[in-house]
Amino acid sequence: MKVTESRRIPEVFDAVVIPFDDKLTLLPQTEALLPERLLLPVRAALREKKADGFCAGPYAQDVYDEKLDRSRRFVLIGLGNGSLTNRELFLRLAKALQSCKAVKAGVTAVLLDNAGAILKKPAVLEKLCELPYLVSYQFNAYRSAPVENGMKEMVLVTEQEGLEPVLEEAGHVAMSTRMARDLVNHPSMYMTPVRFAGEMERMAAENGLEITVYGPKEMQEMKMGAFLSVARGSKEEPRLIVLRYCGGKADEAPIALVGKSVMFDSGGYSLKSKMATMHDDMGGGAAVAGAIRAIAAQKLPVNVVAVMAACKNMVSGDAYVPGDILFSMNGKTIEMLNSDAEGRLTLADAITYAIRKEGAERIIDIATLTGAAKGAVGARSAAVIAGDETLYEAMKKASEDSCEKIWRLPADQELFEVLRSEVADLKNSNPGNTMGGGTIVAGLFIREFTEGKPWIHVDMAPVNWLAEGNSYSIRGGTGYGVSLLYETVKNLL
Repeated sequence: MKVTESRRIPEVFDAVVIPFDDKLTLLPQTEALLPERLLLPVRAALREKKADGFCAGPYAQDVYDEKLDRSRRFVLIGLGNGSLTNRELFLRLAKALQSCKAVKAGVTAVLLDNAGAILKKPAVLEKLCELPYLVSYQFNAYRSAPVENGMKEMVLVTEQEGLEPVLEEAGHVAMSTRMARDLVNHPSMYMTPVRFAGEMERMAAENGLEITVYGPKEMQEMKMGAFLSVARGSKEEPRLIVLRYCGGKADEAPIALVGKSVMFDSGGYSLKSKMATMHDDMGGGAAVAGAIRAIAAQKLPVNVVAVMAACKNMVSGDAYVPGDILFSMNGKTIEMLNSDAEGRLTLADAITYAIRKEGAERIIDIATLTGAAKGAVGARSAAVIAGDETLYEAMKKASEDSCEKIWRLPADQELFEVLRSEVADLKNSNPGNTMGGGTIVAGLFIREFTEGKPWIHVDMAPVNWLAEGNSYSIRGGTGYGVSLLYETVKNLL
């Protein structure tokens, strides 16, 4: 898939998308671009749709071109009066492109200037340019007959100047998001911790990143007892994967992106009842890998380290069991009462590593951490707990620009009482807790390992995986977090 810009509609095209503002006006310069055989039905459809409106969704129609002996699709989409959020514009444009995908349109032209005042917003333009990559994504790794959607090129038809940098940046972020989707969509039989490390080594080599991969022996030497306890039940060896991008000053402390990377989560002896899609529990690791890839491709002037503690949480004769006492790298002891609250244990040691071994001064962690998050914020947002206002403001703006929604929850210290242990420094969970706030409690646990550094936690459990596809993603991993983290780091420059 490629995205290009032009002042004219390409000679050969399969679909054309025409955005409108609230006046639903086909501008003269737009009319001049359209071939007569398409202009007449567009005018007719517009007259009809002005009466009942089409702002909530696209209007699509196929027109048979006798001269070319083929059909062409035109899609009309209303973008309002400029008051819609970036996310709302993103979703409307995604639906328009999805309509083109449905008819396997190889070349789609978007007549950008017909709603130019709205689409001149830099963040909206950048996200529009990501959409073709996101909408056209397919996962064919295990299909004997690959699904072909036919989308090959989108042409932005516009008089606007200087779009090349926008197109380039959009390509970096979107392709990194597609990589994250791939990583999540592979089943755990393939995407083991060792295979994940291998994928990261290849990605690092292609993008000029430094990488270190630690095995169990090195992790034992670093006393990463919390992480290793989670990994103990699996025959697959764990890996601690560290990616480094050095684009800032040599003496500048890196920003740490720490992603939960549980390659499969059975729940351990606190066994889950449903686990057909639990290979998605490494979505946080996929997100930070994609984010640092995009950061490197864009050559941002910043130092970033991405840390992924990759393992499987399995049941076996060697697995940890509720009641065990775990010894973290931080030095704090943990009474483990729920082996399905494992993500916070892997993150505890990964965050400690980022601070003590990589010298990170700001921490962003992202994880499919709690089922409670969906109940708290719904299925369209990630839950965020912030221990630093500067980080939160950077992420809040990043959420608006990336169109990846967040919803802040309070770091309510009163809820920390449920994590107090009588036999260790703290509990990893409190089964039977009547205070609720499971997402907040998990965030408070993680905060205990941040050593007072500026920190923000993203619980992406509600948005990491789609049981059914939407307008910009097929069923499976969404790649959520890549764009959010990329934009957050940009905002911290």
